[in-house]
Amino acid sequence: MRFFRSIFSEYKSLGLAEKTFIFFSMVVCFCIGSEYAITRPASTAIFLTAFSSKHLAYVWLATVPLNFLVVYLYNRFLPFIGPLKMMGGVSAAVVVVNVSCAFLVGTFPSLIFFQFAWKDIYILLMFKQLWSMIHTTIPQSRAKYLYGVIYGMGTLGAISGSFLPGFFAVELSSENLFLFTLPVYAILYSAYATAFRNSSLAKNSLPLSEDPRPKEAFSLIRRNRFLLGVLFLVVFMQVSVAFMEYQFNSYLEAHILDKDLRTEYCGRIAGIVNLLTGGLQFFGSFLMVHLFGVRGSHFLIPLILLANTLAFVFFPGFAMISLAFILLKSVDFSLFGIIREMLYIPLKVDEKFRAKALIDVFAYRTSKGLVSILIFALQIVAGVYLLDVLSYLSIAVFLGWMWLVYKMFSQPRQLPV
Repeated sequence: MRFFRSIFSEYKSLGLAEKTFIFFSMVVCFCIGSEYAITRPASTAIFLTAFSSKHLAYVWLATVPLNFLVVYLYNRFLPFIGPLKMMGGVSAAVVVVNVSCAFLVGTFPSLIFFQFAWKDIYILLMFKQLWSMIHTTIPQSRAKYLYGVIYGMGTLGAISGSFLPGFFAVELSSENLFLFTLPVYAILYSAYATAFRNSSLAKNSLPLSEDPRPKEAFSLIRRNRFLLGVLFLVVFMQVSVAFMEYQFNSYLEAHILDKDLRTEYCGRIAGIVNLLTGGLQFFGSFLMVHLFGVRGSHFLIPLILLANTLAFVFFPGFAMISLAFILLKSVDFSLFGIIREMLYIPLKVDEKFRAKALIDVFAYRTSKGLVSILIFALQIVAGVYLLDVLSYLSIAVFLGWMWLVYKMFSQPRQLPV
């Protein structure tokens, strides 16, 4: 009850423009989560049918140059066209790719290879654009109350969206699920435009550095050791996710052979992930930050995930890998995401927009590209023991993650809470 009273008290103290901004930011977050929940299970199922789980490493590797190109173009044009037009351009690209898949993937199955790589980039880029605007508008004092709620709206959208692939994939067909991108993204862009008009960015020009070159974004991270630490936090998280996804998809391919049944299973797994994520976003993040603080929370995340991996090591199987996958994805989308966003609050606007794009988009997906190279080597060296080796590597990742948190927070620095 105290949590809800705090939220209600914060809301009453806001002006009309602030309330409008927060409401439509929540709508944007809801739409991003909803669309991805509808199309991601279809993308996974069609990819596994057209290729196989063994090709996951190839698509992750192909994501690296695509990722670099997208982030390069983002940083190249953002200073000139601004956040609103950039959001419009990215939204249009998402619609074109997904709708094209709906009509053409049956004739050209290789198209799903590109869409599978693109989906992991555009979801991050959409959230990054929203959160960069939020960081420049919502003050630090309100972040611990509002960030979890805004994040939670994305999860509510994902829960709503997951019903379509989870229960109607067979009736609709996996390919037709891509058509839902168009109406959802039309609402998304309209809501983003309304939020933007009520943000601090609408009143002032984007205060980026005088050097608009894309390589300046790399320099921002290189010059700031704290940003380097945030980057490696993201890398550790995504490496562990890549290991788990490879293991989960290998078990999925072996246990469920029908394409549409795979879509339904992925949709239901996504629904469970979203329900758990929502609870962690609305309640878990608030309690965790207040009980453990930012530093303690950053230690707690890898500790939880370490225990999760150990459970699968001792009790391997399709059911256990599904449970381990659910917990890992839920923590990634909720607790880790929220406390990571809090680290950006004290930073400069340039760091929140351009450096954040490199960390939240490029580093996220490039990490999987690096993992793919490792998997190629392990397929030769480890053979049938590959999945077991990935579990032990995950344990090493979580131990290294905790060491990094210790080093980051041992240096005196102003933190958001």
